[in-house]
Amino acid sequence: MTTCCVDNCDHDAYSGNSKCILHCDKGDYASDRHMVGFLKSFDDALIDRIVNSLFEYTDEIPNINKIVLTKYLNATDTKKTNTELINFAKESTVVLAEIVFPQWDSRDNFNYTRYLNKLGSIHFNYCEFKSHDLTDQGIRIFFQNCQFHDDWHIVNALVLENVNNVLYQDCIFYGNASAYTERNGIGHINQIHSQLFNNCDFRKELSFNRINFSFPIFNNTDDVPTKIKEIKIVGCTIDSKFILNNCTIDKFLSEDTVFKSKFEFKQNTVSNFEITNSNFFELVDTYKTKYRMFKMHKSICEDFVGFENCEFGEANNNSKGLLPRFLYATFTSFVNFRNTEFHSGLDIEHVNLKESPNFLNAKINPTNSNRETFRIIKNSFDEIGNHIEANKFFVLEMKKYKEELAGTNQYQERCILFLNEIISNFGQSYMRPIFMMIAASFIYFGLVFGYEKEALYKIYIPANDCLSAISALANNVSKNILPFSRFLKNGMESVSLAFYIIFVSLAWQIVVAVKRHTRR
Repeated sequence: MTTCCVDNCDHDAYSGNSKCILHCDKGDYASDRHMVGFLKSFDDALIDRIVNSLFEYTDEIPNINKIVLTKYLNATDTKKTNTELINFAKESTVVLAEIVFPQWDSRDNFNYTRYLNKLGSIHFNYCEFKSHDLTDQGIRIFFQNCQFHDDWHIVNALVLENVNNVLYQDCIFYGNASAYTERNGIGHINQIHSQLFNNCDFRKELSFNRINFSFPIFNNTDDVPTKIKEIKIVGCTIDSKFILNNCTIDKFLSEDTVFKSKFEFKQNTVSNFEITNSNFFELVDTYKTKYRMFKMHKSICEDFVGFENCEFGEANNNSKGLLPRFLYATFTSFVNFRNTEFHSGLDIEHVNLKESPNFLNAKINPTNSNRETFRIIKNSFDEIGNHIEANKFFVLEMKKYKEELAGTNQYQERCILFLNEIISNFGQSYMRPIFMMIAASFIYFGLVFGYEKEALYKIYIPANDCLSAISALANNVSKNILPFSRFLKNGMESVSLAFYIIFVSLAWQIVVAVKRHTRR
């Protein structure tokens, strides 16, 4: 027979495969179980590999040799096993490399976890798992560069000492990975006392339900990009830091969860980010993270929150569905949105703020934003004395107010807002009223010149009598407006009054605009 093609493996290839029973591919439980001798061959080969690993650097000693150890691992009843043999297995570390583990069933005799749990420490290196989990009997475990092809249950295992001090390093999860506690408290597990992941990829969902974490979930290497299809944290308590950076995530959901320490979520790209009824007791830092969809609902942040240099929505996409929403979110400390871009607008109408947020150099698409959002931002700049930036958001606030009044019967407000926008863009432009004043001066000069040369009466002679009567009445009324009467031109009192009001209004707009650009 040929030898297994895997390096450093001396087992024979299995039944026409180029690999041995340990390294060849496995199917589902039903198909493997019905292959005569398949699971039995795997058990025998795996036990042989474990025994050889235990004696690789240790000489056989009296009462403990390969034969005795093999019998111990195969035994279902170990009550009469001597303590020395049990301690030998528990105090040694087994390295299992490139093995493909089949699915197992606790009701079946071919259940390799029964002898794995007799060991003390196992290092799974480049292994593949078709099973859903490994039962935990207090053994120390480390999964390095492993692949999990089916849904995987995360257990509260002890970590075998490694560089990053994690349970899973550089692993790929092709199915869902989860840890959960049932509502009655007797479910899978309810606490995890170890760091879990370093640079792992999750092709489907990573979920935690009603779990208490004493250590960080992630301990990724800096600047190493990772992928998570979907991460759900529901009803959990995380006592240590939550740090997840430089990651591509389709969906991130936190619901009914408490983060008691720092929440660091930097330089990530997230398609859908949703925080609901969750509390953050310490710093929240999401520097340079890109959120396509963002929602924060009924959640509280007790410490500093940073969204600096972040992006919300999609560039050149005004879809209202991409509008980031902060619905009844409470920030009891400072919130920083400096240099942040809101491509699809912003909604903080229902946010609760104890301190003024920082929106310096933020870019907000006004399309889907509401007036209250711009009012909050305007006031935040006014409170720190940055009136120039406040005026920019005042303009946006007024434009949104103008949109709100469209179609209503508040004609006076609509007229004032319309004229204010046309003349000076709500006080932001002083050049517009200057040009309008110059244009009005030329028009007034033309009218005065035409009146003095009697050119106006030659335009349409049959209407002169009617126009004379109307202008005489208007002029008499204008003369009786005492504050302005001395400034009116004889014979053109009504026209002079109209242009006087125009000049005064334009001058006021110029003063306001200049003051807003130079205010200290």
